[in-house]
Amino acid sequence: MCLIACLTATVAGAQEAGAIPAGLTGELEGTTETEKAPLPREELEKPEEVVPEIIIPEQPRLPETTLQVGPITGILAPYGAVPDIAPPTGRLHRLGPLRFTPFLRYDAVYRTNIYQTYSHKISDFLNLLSPGLRLELPLAGRHAISLSYLGNYFLYSRQADNDHYDHNLALETAWRFPAGMEILGGVFYRRAVEEVTSTTGRRRPYQRLLPTLQVSHRLADKWRLQGDYQFEMYEFADAVDSRNNRRDHNVGLTLFYKFWPKTALLAQYLLQRRVYPDYSQGNNLSHTPFLGLTWDPTAKLSGTMKFGYTLKSYDTAVAGRNNSPHSSSLGMELRYRYSRFSQFTLIGQRAIQEDQDFGNNAYENTAFYLTWHKNWHFFKIDSYLTGSLAFNNYLNAQTDAAGATKKRQDTLTMVAVGLSRPVTRFLKIRLDYRYINRASNFSGLSYMDHWVGLGLQGNI
Repeated sequence: MCLIACLTATVAGAQEAGAIPAGLTGELEGTTETEKAPLPREELEKPEEVVPEIIIPEQPRLPETTLQVGPITGILAPYGAVPDIAPPTGRLHRLGPLRFTPFLRYDAVYRTNIYQTYSHKISDFLNLLSPGLRLELPLAGRHAISLSYLGNYFLYSRQADNDHYDHNLALETAWRFPAGMEILGGVFYRRAVEEVTSTTGRRRPYQRLLPTLQVSHRLADKWRLQGDYQFEMYEFADAVDSRNNRRDHNVGLTLFYKFWPKTALLAQYLLQRRVYPDYSQGNNLSHTPFLGLTWDPTAKLSGTMKFGYTLKSYDTAVAGRNNSPHSSSLGMELRYRYSRFSQFTLIGQRAIQEDQDFGNNAYENTAFYLTWHKNWHFFKIDSYLTGSLAFNNYLNAQTDAAGATKKRQDTLTMVAVGLSRPVTRFLKIRLDYRYINRASNFSGLSYMDHWVGLGLQGNI
């Protein structure tokens, strides 16, 4: 599961358009590889290498969710990622030209604070079942179309009212033409439930629809122009949450110039129009220009680093609120391949985001994540160690549960570690631990949670 599929440079509140999983596209930004020619027949029929799974963290406190930072796969369902579904990993099978990858994972998890409360913590055991299937059909050697399903089934031992079954579907297509033109498209759908927390106080079923389109064209050997469009519909099932329903139109235009063999300069402009059908005071428009560098995916150091500035304006001026927030922005996705068996991933972001649970109040989010992945090939063990730190500084004063009026400030810390090892040709055992802490200056919003998970993953 690719870094870019998890965080497609989501500066400006996860605004960036063109979030297409790397299963079809490779790196979204900074792809400076040469034009892809049709593969010989013997290459097409060669079995694909199964890459060891790498666990990377997702963003903390995305505006449309109540969940916090955590691994994008494993013991936490992939809430909030754009897109939500990551292609299932496992053993590749072929049926004529069709390639398919079945996936099945089971985790037994113990959580110390399932409702994320400051006091009166409730612990529970839960069973997590994640079935999945990915189908891919190569076309003419250079095009492809795929369909994926990934389920996340949460079954609690004592708090059975929290049980829920989340479903993800993804239809993706990639068309690559000889003249340097590439068209990538996808439709992603998620039907899921936000769990009960101390913030929301109730379950919140929702559905999310995310069509995307990316068109890029190479000009000679040094230039590449890329345009992205992404529409997002996020809608809650219950009328009490209707004010948080939203529609986003994201447009991006990026120009790449390769001035070194594996390094390119990028200039980017992002535009987002956000509309709340049932809460017009939240409607706003954001502009974000970026300037940065990208490194070729084949290099030892790969990824993107860009700096910019976000200007947001709300349609309706509300007394006592900053109706035109602005802030510097950062998007950083760097992967360093220390060796064939070890690599580091560093993710950084700075963005203006919106907290829907508190009146669409804007806040500045600054976050950094560092992951070390190591394959101990002698022992056949995969391991990861992840740490993250995020700061959310709210721009407007609010009243907390104790009646105090002030600007809210949250600090989120997460540490996760995991091991996995195959026990048979078709079965892998996993052990995961995660610690998360939210420290807030608002009464009742701080909490601490520990996850311990033991699981089995089938490579059918």
